[in-house]
Amino acid sequence: MTMADKRMLELITILKTNGTIRFAQQFCDAVGLSKQHLSAIKSGRLKFSAEHIEKACREYDINANWILGLSEKMYGCRW
Repeated sequence: MTMADKRMLELITILKTNGTIRFAQQFCDAVGLSKQHLSAIKSGRLKFSAEHIEKACREYDINANWILGLSEKMYGCRW
């Protein structure tokens, strides 16, 4: 699993913990991902696309460099 995939999955957990979303399905809807695709990512069969990452960054104001493992700063990337 790539760093981006790990961070995107971590992002779902963080968003649920801080109350931004209640269910993973809300994240899936926001980034254009099916629940089945998310399951396949978790099992390592598929990966998040650049489009999924971009949508997550825009929707939740996430630093794309954090997702790629290039920064420790998670939030604050204005588009």
